[in-house]
Amino acid sequence: MNLELPPAPGVDVITIHDVVAWRFPDESPPVPAAIGEARRAAAVICVSEFSAREAAELLGITEPHVVHNGVEDRFFDADPLPSGTRRSFGIPEEYVLHAGGASRRKNLEALAEAWPLVQRERPSLSLVLTGPTHRRRNELFDGMPGVVLAGRLPDELMPGVVAAAAAVVVPSLYEGFGLPALEAMAANVPVVAAATSSLPEVVGDTGLLVDPTGPGLASGMLDATRGDSTGALVRAARERAAHFTWKRCAEEHARVWASLA
Repeated sequence: MNLELPPAPGVDVITIHDVVAWRFPDESPPVPAAIGEARRAAAVICVSEFSAREAAELLGITEPHVVHNGVEDRFFDADPLPSGTRRSFGIPEEYVLHAGGASRRKNLEALAEAWPLVQRERPSLSLVLTGPTHRRRNELFDGMPGVVLAGRLPDELMPGVVAAAAAVVVPSLYEGFGLPALEAMAANVPVVAAATSSLPEVVGDTGLLVDPTGPGLASGMLDATRGDSTGALVRAARERAAHFTWKRCAEEHARVWASLA
């Protein structure tokens, strides 16, 4: 299905979340008209400084506006999902959560390398993977001890699933913004994220930024789940997350539009 639209008759403002279509061959292919449309636009908004740099380098966009995404209110101080509900979906009591896709840029290979190292040190801890069924995820993790392939969970349960986790791990090599990290920050859950792409921009110094390798991720997960040692980080992360609201995002979009009126 071709979703291209004809050029706008008036002022055109577009938002670029990332340029993965040009960076990774296993993502959806680029829309042929996208580069021309972006260059013709009166303004281009990018969701992170990282995406703005990518848009400038790959698409030739000049002077993009950076407007960070927000996080839904329901993640802030979310109540952990009750044990009975968790059990009904096969989710154990103590777990590290990875929520998202399974394309190459998600770096699940490194997470699969890391998990046995974590299990050896912390056998009571499980790794819960949520997201649509994907062959790569299944091939990497199916049958691995301590791993739960939970599949796509009901959206209304996700704040509780995040809040009940001992930590959230985001091993991605490339994220235009990194919403799973921000959702964990809002829910008072320690974040272990690869020190790549936009993730340091979102997490700042309020999470554990690690090398996107098996040993790096394993070390981060072990540190994040070591009792109360991350309390100060979690509090700082919750405070940082409060600045990433959709209200603020909408207001900054409105300012871009107003500047063109």
